[in-house]
Amino acid sequence: MSNRIPQLTVMAEELHSASEEELQKLAVTVYDVVFEIYKSGENSEAKNICLEALELLNQTAGVLKGKGLLNKLLANTLHKKGNLKDSLKYNFLAGEQLLAAGEKKTAASVYGNCGALLYYLGDTAGSYKWQLKTLQISEENDLKYEKARALVNISVILEKRREYSEALSSLEQARIIFQDLSDNRGLSYSLSAIAIVKAQLGETKESLEYHEHALNLRKEMGEEREILLSFITFSNHLSDINRPEEAEQLCLQALEITDESHWPNMQAIVLLNIIDALHAQGLYKDATQRISEASALFATFDGHNDSRARLKTLESKVLFAQEKHKAAYLTLLAGTEEKDQIHKENRDEEISRMKIATEVETSLREKEIIARKNLELSETNDQLRIALARVKTLSGMLPICGSCKRIRDDDGYWQQIESYISNHSDAEFSHGLCSDCMKKLYPEIAGDVPEDT
Repeated sequence: MSNRIPQLTVMAEELHSASEEELQKLAVTVYDVVFEIYKSGENSEAKNICLEALELLNQTAGVLKGKGLLNKLLANTLHKKGNLKDSLKYNFLAGEQLLAAGEKKTAASVYGNCGALLYYLGDTAGSYKWQLKTLQISEENDLKYEKARALVNISVILEKRREYSEALSSLEQARIIFQDLSDNRGLSYSLSAIAIVKAQLGETKESLEYHEHALNLRKEMGEEREILLSFITFSNHLSDINRPEEAEQLCLQALEITDESHWPNMQAIVLLNIIDALHAQGLYKDATQRISEASALFATFDGHNDSRARLKTLESKVLFAQEKHKAAYLTLLAGTEEKDQIHKENRDEEISRMKIATEVETSLREKEIIARKNLELSETNDQLRIALARVKTLSGMLPICGSCKRIRDDDGYWQQIESYISNHSDAEFSHGLCSDCMKKLYPEIAGDVPEDT
């Protein structure tokens, strides 16, 4: 590993001396190199290098863009290996870091991945929430591709909730955006999704046309994953309209481009479609063999709970068709219990999320009240300080002249008593003459002045 990624050694040596800008460049360089390894199919090596680089980078603050990119790549490697829960964890972390680093476009893409993973893990409500967040970021920052992708993902959830008109509206918006961007991959996604909704509405002919268009686009691109997606959705539709032989043929083609190391989750879904087609044709022995293959494959990765429940249902149908009624009943019962458990876990998880959100909201409200009271207290203290600053008091012994009654200040100067008191308090003087002084100074008018009492 160290020979292929010499930058990690440099990163370790310069970790505490390099500036954030230098570390950021180094992290992006590591990401670029590891991405090439990831594209070559060496998932385990890419995963290990990402973990090593992140272990080093996490010893420092900042470098959010580099950390976010590496966490995103690590999430992708885990997703490709079928480890959906850990992939979701690293995607969430990557999204937060990239958004904080101002990488809005990449953050929107990562949050879209979070929504998709939550959907695969059976959390439709959580998936919808994160797809809406992706849509919000995309619209605020004029990110056309990310907006279209979010619209497609939202439509899948709306279709599952039987809100077909809303789903078609989202898909039409996405289709127009992908066409404007000349993005055939995105266009194929939107066409395939429109085909599914059209099938639900009973518009079989239009549905098949959209499926065919999507499949042809993907064949033109020559990208196996996209072709595989078309095979899966197209075969589902053919089974729904009672054309199991054609559905089986499409699925067999799909199996040729899947293997356990690349897309185990997709291979499992293809096997489910084959089992469905074989059951419809009455080929129960072949269906039983495929059930064993699918069961073994599902044991290698997490999530896809609906597909797991579907496998149990298909297995019970095959058993029942072979008049193995008790085994069919027990299998269906196990599948029902598993589905109930999935729903319970989803409910518990939703309750937990709501509880945490409520606690956070309460904590924020309490902090806001405390902050407001602290502000009020601070303002009161300021007012008190101002008032105290205005208060002047006289205390202690004052040296006063026994003859002229002037007072000596702290600097040794003698001041008139009224000047001294005015300077050392808020008292003010107005001058007049007492009756004794009036007699002494103005005897001629003293008689008109009343005596002091």
